[in-house]
Amino acid sequence: MNHTIKRKYVLFGIGMLVLLSCFTTTFQAEETTINIICTNSALADFTSNLLTENVTIDYIMPAGACPAQYDTTPSDVNKIISTDILISFGLPKMEGWLGGLLNHNPDCSIIECSYMGEWNVPSNAKKYVEKLRNELSLLLPAYNDTIQTNAQAYVAQIDETAEKIQEMIVNNGSLDKKVICMEWQKEFIEWLGLNVTYSYGSENLLSVQDKLKVSDAASVGDIYAIIDNLQSGTEFGAQIASETGASHLIFTNFPEAVPGADTYLEMITYNTNQLIDGIATYEYKQGDIAELENKLSVVELERNASIAVAVICVILAGVFAVLYKRK
Repeated sequence: MNHTIKRKYVLFGIGMLVLLSCFTTTFQAEETTINIICTNSALADFTSNLLTENVTIDYIMPAGACPAQYDTTPSDVNKIISTDILISFGLPKMEGWLGGLLNHNPDCSIIECSYMGEWNVPSNAKKYVEKLRNELSLLLPAYNDTIQTNAQAYVAQIDETAEKIQEMIVNNGSLDKKVICMEWQKEFIEWLGLNVTYSYGSENLLSVQDKLKVSDAASVGDIYAIIDNLQSGTEFGAQIASETGASHLIFTNFPEAVPGADTYLEMITYNTNQLIDGIATYEYKQGDIAELENKLSVVELERNASIAVAVICVILAGVFAVLYKRK
C-alpha cells in the first residue's frame, strides 16, 4: 500500500472520528437538557432565575386564567409527557385539574410549593425561591453550585425591588389610604402600607349578600380604590367603583398576564404603579368635585340673593301701591 493510499485512509479515519465526536457531543447535549414544567407562570419565573443553562422551562396554565377554574388541553398532556420535573402549588383547590395530567407521566419528579403564603408579597416570594433552591439542588446535584449562586442573586433582586416599591408608596403619599380589594391581593396591599378596610372573594363565588356587604363597606369613609384581581373577575369591582366614585384598579398575581409585567419583579412593580396612579386619580377627582361644589355653592348663594331681592322688591311695590291708593 503506497503512502498516498495510507494518507487517504488516515484522513478518512480522522474525518469519521470528528463526525462521531460531533454526533456524540450533540447526543450528550440533548441528553443533559432538563425539561421542567410548572403549573403557572409565577413558579416558572422563579425557576428560570435559578436554572439558566441546559434547561427548558415552561408552564401549563395561561397567566390570565384562574387556577381553580382552568380546563386542561391536549397540549398540556404533551408538556407533561416530556417533563423531567414538575413544579406545582400542590393545592387541590387551586390545581384539581393537575391529577389527571400526572397520569401521563407518573415517573417525573414533583416539587410542591404548598402553604407558603401569597407569592406576590416579596417576603413570601423568597420562601418559594428557597424551597425551589433546596429541592432542585437535591434533584440536580450537578447544578447545585449554580442554583445556590443564582438563588442568592435573585433574592437580593427581590429585596431591592421590595424596598423600591415601598419607597414609591411613601414618596407618592399613598401610605395608609383606605382601599377595598379582592382577598388574594390583600396581603400585598397591606404589606405596601395601605389600609384594607374590606376584602372579598372570587367574583363567581360572591352571593347577593356578599355583594351587599362590599357595597356597604365601600360607602363608608373615603375609599380611594376598589382593587380587583385580574384572574378572579373584574366586573363586580368596576360596578362598585362606579357607584362610589372610587378608582377601579386591576392587579395581576401571575407574570405575563398584562403587558409590561412579564416577570415577578415587573409584576409587583406594575401593581404598585397601578395603585399609586389610582389614588392620584381619586384625589384629583375629589379636588375637581370640591371645586365644583364650591362653584355651585356660589351660584346657589347668588341665586338665593337674587330671589330675596326680587321678593323684597315685590313687597315694596305692594306697600307703595297700598299707600298710593290711600291718598
